[in-house]
Amino acid sequence: MNSVHLRARAAVFFALFTAAAWLALLSCSSDPTNTLGSDSDLLGSEPGTVSQQPIDVFADTVYAFNTPIAVDTDLEVGDDSLYTHTIILQPGFGDLNSGDQNRTVRHAAVHLFTGNVEGSFPVRFYKLGHTYNEGDTISLGSLPDSTLILDPDSLTVERRLEKAKPLYGIPASLAQDWIRKPETRQAIAIVYTDHSNRRIATVPAREVTDGHPYLQVEYTDNSTGTYNIIDDATLYTPRFSTPNLIVSDGYARRVFLKVATDSLAKDSAVHTARLRLHVVPESLIGTALTDDTPPVRVDGIRLILYIPDSPDPANPAFKTGQRIIEVLLRAEQDTVQFSMTNAIFLVLQGSLKNNGFAIRVRDENTELRQVEFYGTGAPDSLRPTCSVTTSTPADFH
Repeated sequence: MNSVHLRARAAVFFALFTAAAWLALLSCSSDPTNTLGSDSDLLGSEPGTVSQQPIDVFADTVYAFNTPIAVDTDLEVGDDSLYTHTIILQPGFGDLNSGDQNRTVRHAAVHLFTGNVEGSFPVRFYKLGHTYNEGDTISLGSLPDSTLILDPDSLTVERRLEKAKPLYGIPASLAQDWIRKPETRQAIAIVYTDHSNRRIATVPAREVTDGHPYLQVEYTDNSTGTYNIIDDATLYTPRFSTPNLIVSDGYARRVFLKVATDSLAKDSAVHTARLRLHVVPESLIGTALTDDTPPVRVDGIRLILYIPDSPDPANPAFKTGQRIIEVLLRAEQDTVQFSMTNAIFLVLQGSLKNNGFAIRVRDENTELRQVEFYGTGAPDSLRPTCSVTTSTPADFH
């Protein structure tokens, strides 16, 4: 086939294709507009109205959990500017020698490695009234005089922790009861008494290999027994109250508050939601690691915002729940902000319980730290705020 014939056939094919395309286009353009939209309105809808609004924060309060720090390598007794430190010791008798329960105690003493103690620390020893297991909550309150442990050498209740004095006697009859009658065994509280003088004495805890505390017993048959302290802790008790919101560790406290999600339409699309709290100046105590590589320790505190499984602080489920976000609050900051966009959306959808929100420190019950925030009773410029950006559903037509 020569080139003339090829050009003629190509021209005929192109003409037929062009005509078919125009017919198809004309037939489409004559169809009525449907719900999928036209060329100028591909979705056939109008976007919802976007609005930014503050929603009320209310019912803010602080819940305290009297759980002492039980994992540190040091035990502390004394006062600092904010807390009274009390040592808790639980003697154990799992390593009683054969026949110890039938022996008679002549002398008993608590052994404390006081090599780090500076000066002379006035203290009293008390029977706690119950056993202590690490993780237990403890509320000392006012210990009655009937629980005081007499110094059998001086016949007084007044004692002094001193560097050169590692043994602190307890009555032989008390040790005798503990050895023979397991139901009478209880913890010892070592309480500081000179509250006009702020200072701290430190002794090694049971976690250390050398210098850990124990109960030393001499029997009338000249045999001896050494019984380790099996549980111990430092209990921190606040010396003063405050109207502010406090998140703390050592003396574990969590902030609980509610956000007026009912003021939002349940079908709202949540674009952003942020909870902001103002820090009380110079209230932060503690250090934390940054997220840098390598991490750097700074003056600060790591805080976790979560929705508790129960809004009742007496319910153990209050301590667990849906974690929302963790933030590092540095000492130089005057506010802290928690992003809670997904949490608010899921509460509106009913996927998360509307149990309010709680704030705690990360790794609770490990070290002394705290921060104070202004509560809802503060002036408007300082009170907690929650700002939410939402939009109404799109209007399809």
